[in-house]
This record gives sequence, structure tokens and C-alpha cells, in this order.
Amino acid sequence: MKPLSADDRARVEAFIALRAKWAATHNLSGPDALRDPWGVDIIDALALDAVAAGEAPLVDVGSGSGVPGLVYALLRPERAVTLVEPLAKRSAFLRSAAMTLGLNNVSVERSRWPITALLPGSQIVSRAVFPVPEWPRAAATGGPGVAHIIRFLAAERPAFDVDDFHCAAALDYAGPGDAQRRIERWSRVA
Repeated sequence: MKPLSADDRARVEAFIALRAKWAATHNLSGPDALRDPWGVDIIDALALDAVAAGEAPLVDVGSGSGVPGLVYALLRPERAVTLVEPLAKRSAFLRSAAMTLGLNNVSVERSRWPITALLPGSQIVSRAVFPVPEWPRAAATGGPGVAHIIRFLAAERPAFDVDDFHCAAALDYAGPGDAQRRIERWSRVA
């Protein structure tokens, strides 16, 4: 993972402060993520940035408090990012955060996956909405617009069971308490 510039660090810190303010009255994040945002959440967004596919639009399914999608959008303001979140209060937070942080590259879909407004060549990521073994098939339900499926793995590392995709990038990294994590990008075979 690449080190953050001072400007990137400042933008991420602004996001962390905004999320903490909202979390005081809304259920946005767990206590571990609020206590140690860099070690619990931001590390996953940095890992995503390391394996993401070039200029491909990103869709974060079940964005919740904005991790990893909103943080990725902070780091990559030139890339289109869609945050998919069905809960009204979390969607409101995501819209407010995108506006407050000046993220013109972010759109929020108050919906469940799959969405109809999927940009062609999209990469799809979700951290916790689907059980790990089910995520690749669930992501693929987005149809032919799904060019890349990104999955986060911890101790459970099931086989990727969607045909016509190959592992194009992978990164092993330490998560909270030095637990070993892995992120993989599976790309559609042309």
C-alpha cells in the first residue's frame, strides 16, 4: 500500500471526524471502528486502493458508514464511485459526507443490490453485507456491467466460484490486532 500524502491524510481525517460526529446520534459504525478508525476501517480502504482496477467505476455495496467506498473516493477523486445503502439514515450520512467533503465523484443509491444504474466495466466491492462464500455470486447478479469483483477475506477463505473471472490482483495485509487479511480483485475474462 502506498503512503498517504499530507493532503490525503487531511481528507481522511476530515471524514473520520464527520463520521464520529454523526455516530454520536446515529448507528453508523461499531465501537472498534470509532475507537481505532485507521486500524479497523481505513486500512481496508487503503488495501482497496492498492488492488482496484485502473479507471473502472467502483460500486460499494452496503456502504454503511462509507468504508471502503467513500474513503476510496477521497483518495481517487477522478474515479466514479457509487455507494449503495438501503437504510435512510446511513444514506443521508453518505450524501451529507460526500457534499461536505466536496466529492463530486460520488453518487448514493438508496437501494439494495443489484442496482439498475450500473456503469459498464464496474468493479463491485462489499465488506460485510453478504457472507464471504456467497459474495462472488451475489456480486455477479449485477450482470454484464460487472467487470471486477473485489472481496475482503480474513480467516475464512472460500474458493471463488463464479465462472469467467480470474484473480487479477491480491494483497495480504495486517488488520486489527495483526490479524491477517486479504483483498482480491477478480476480473472478467475477456
